[in-house]
Amino acid sequence: MKAKKYVLAIAIFGGMLFTVQATNIIDLDGQQTTKIEGKRIKVPANG
Repeated sequence: MKAKKYVLAIAIFGGMLFTVQATNIIDLDGQQTTKIEGKRIKVPANG
């Protein structure tokens, strides 16, 4: 039972860290826009 509580506490703490990291990556203030650049992949011809 004690190990189960430790696992649950570590899972909650890890989830909080993930949420903070995701919030820092995705700017919620809208000051920076997320832009996806589409690049074509060039495949060299065999021969």
